[in-house]
Amino acid sequence: MSDYMQQINNPLGALAQHGQPLTTDELAVRLARAGRDYGPALLSAAWQQQYIDQAVLAAHVGDVWSGAEYPDRMLERDEWRALFAAAGYTVNGRPAPRPDGPLELWRGSVPERARDWSWTATRRIAEGYAAGTAARRPEGRLYRTVAPPEALLCHNTGRDEDEYVIDTSQLTITAV
Repeated sequence: MSDYMQQINNPLGALAQHGQPLTTDELAVRLARAGRDYGPALLSAAWQQQYIDQAVLAAHVGDVWSGAEYPDRMLERDEWRALFAAAGYTVNGRPAPRPDGPLELWRGSVPERARDWSWTATRRIAEGYAAGTAARRPEGRLYRTVAPPEALLCHNTGRDEDEYVIDTSQLTITAV
């Protein structure tokens, strides 16, 4: 089987044969081939099996989270916590200091997903999700939280959503 076909059919097997840590670009190619919903599992396995270093993990963890349709269904939250902790706080895939103080964040969602981890600093964006107009989702509610810096896992701005990935486990979330 060609190397290309092996990477498509078995991305982890191809990682094992690489023999040295993957670069950011090399992992990007493998993640693209795996597809957005398989990216979390590939990223987690690459980290756990030491095929990537901390810098490569940091470069990808936020994008992989954002790219998956339901990232918390692809990996358990404890796995995500471990990946984000290892990567450190990032903004658009680059290491950055966490904000100095708490942030007011918004989420538009159906009630059963109110505690999920994708939030925005832009209320208008959350209102679109609450109305069901963003990404053709069911109508839901608007939620608000104030997240301390230690709850912030990463900040992604690439899809014009001003997304913060936050660990909601200790946060108070209020329906607006």
